[in-house]
Formats: sequence, structure tokens, C-alpha cells
Amino acid sequence: MGRVGKRAIAVIMLSQGAVMGFALTGFADQPTDLQRLLVSQQCNGCNLDNAALSGTQLAGVSLERANLQNANLREAVLSNSNLQGADLSGASLQATVLTRANLTAATLLDSDLSSARLAYADLTQADLQGADLTAAIAPEATFVEANLTAASLADAILIQASFTGTTLVQTNLQGADLTQAYILRADLSDANLQAADFSRARLVRSNLNGADLTDASLRNAITDRSTFEGATFCRTIMPDGSQNNENCPL
Repeated sequence: MGRVGKRAIAVIMLSQGAVMGFALTGFADQPTDLQRLLVSQQCNGCNLDNAALSGTQLAGVSLERANLQNANLREAVLSNSNLQGADLSGASLQATVLTRANLTAATLLDSDLSSARLAYADLTQADLQGADLTAAIAPEATFVEANLTAASLADAILIQASFTGTTLVQTNLQGADLTQAYILRADLSDANLQAADFSRARLVRSNLNGADLTDASLRNAITDRSTFEGATFCRTIMPDGSQNNENCPL
């Protein structure tokens, strides 16, 4: 083979090596879902399970349908964020700022939302079974058709929150402030409503059968067509201001 032929082959081999090296470098430089989120503030459908994002500033982020199972978002700022359809099962959202967040159809099974700030948040059709919302601050939040079975909302601030068609079976609402809340066609059977404040709430066509209303206040509440079969009344303030001690121990 002549000198020219050998030189041509060498050039071809070098060119192929350069292309392969570029391809490998390009592959290595592909951003992870976490990098995409932090850089672009948008990562719809991303896989972020077990992600460590505590204290992160993520206001206005879009994480629609993202997998955030068991993620640590404690004290993160997610105000005005889009988490529609996201899976946050088992996630830590303690003291997380979710003001005006879109959590419609999100999955929050057994998640920790204690002391979370959920003012004006939309949790329509969210699955919150077994979730911990103890002391959550959620005035005017929307829980329409959400499932809160066996969840804890003890001491939560739920002033003017909407619970239309919501499942609250065996839910702990002890000490919760539900002043002027909208509770229409909701199921609160066997719920713990001890010391809960339903003053001026609209408890219309709802099921409170077997609920514990000890020390609860229904002052000026509208309870049209709601049922209270087997409910516990003790030191309960009724809509007309009278006290019901029907089930107090002797």
C-alpha cells in the first residue's frame, strides 16, 4: 500500500475516533432529571424518587406527573408550583411552602405534610390516605373529591376550605379550625372531630355517622340533610348555641 493510501486510512480512523469520542462525551453530558429541575425549573414526568431537595427554592416549578416518591422536600418553597398528577407517596413535605400549588390528582399516600403551608392550594381529587397534615396551614384550600381516609388534620387551619365530595372516613380533625368551611356531600363517618371548630361552616348533605364531636363547635353552622347517626355529643355546641351533652359519661 502506498504512502497516500496509508495516510487516508489514518485520517479515516482518526475521524471515526473523534465522532465516537464526541458521542460518548455528549452522552455523559446529558443532564439528570434532578439537574434539569434545578436548571430549568421544569421537569414534567421526571423520576425524582428519594431526591434530596430540602430547603430548595422551587417556586413556580413544573413537576406535572413527576415521580417524587419518598423525596425529601422538607421546608422547600414550592409556592405556585404545578404538581398535577405527581406521585409524592411517602414524601417529606414538613413545613414545605405549597401556597397556591396545583396538586390536583396528586398521590400523597402516607406523606408528611405536617405544618405545611397550603393556603389556596388545589388538592382536587388528590389521594391523601394516611397522610399527616397535622398543624397544616390551609385556609381556602380545595380538597374537592380528595381522599383523606385515616389522614391526620389535627390542629390544622382550614378556614373556608372546600371539602365538597371529600372522603374523610376515620380522619383525625381534632382541634382543627374549619370556620366557614364548605363541607358538602362529604363523608366524615367515624371521624375524630373532638374540639374541632365548625362555626358558620356549611355541613350540607354530609355523613357524620359515628363521628366523635366531643367539645366540638357547630355554632351557626348549616347542617341541612346531614346525618349524625351514632355520633358522640358531649359539651358539643350546636348550631343554635345550645350545648349537647347527650353522650357525656355519667
